[in-house]
Amino acid sequence: MVYGENVFIAEHAWLSFPRPGSRLTIGDNSQIGRFFGVSCASNITIGHSCLIGERVFIADVGHSYEDPSVPILISGLTEAKPVHIGDDVLIGVGSFIGPGVTIGNHVMIGANSVVVKDVPSYSVIAGNPARIIKFYDFTSEKWMTVP
Repeated sequence: MVYGENVFIAEHAWLSFPRPGSRLTIGDNSQIGRFFGVSCASNITIGHSCLIGERVFIADVGHSYEDPSVPILISGLTEAKPVHIGDDVLIGVGSFIGPGVTIGNHVMIGANSVVVKDVPSYSVIAGNPARIIKFYDFTSEKWMTVP
């Protein structure tokens, strides 16, 4: 685990590194809420000036289930897919960020969102699965609502 200056991680965080060589990186001035969970089997990067709410879970790996003759509990882990969270991102309370997801800069993620696809910079997303509900249009210099 590598973290920058002025990083705050609240109590009851759960950090799991199930494979050798895995790396969690947290940028400067980021704050992480209570009961944060992470399962990092490869590489998870959290950018600078991020705010992560309580009960957020980030994983770059999942559990195998494909062989029905093997109990999921002992079936092992899937292939790890790195997660990258850009700078100036807010992740709302109770959200999940899944394997292989890249989140751009200046993104707002609504509470209880399930993020399983990449998120472009300067957008607001929410839901299960999360979808873009607003984006910043640099031409008009306004936040635009997605119908």
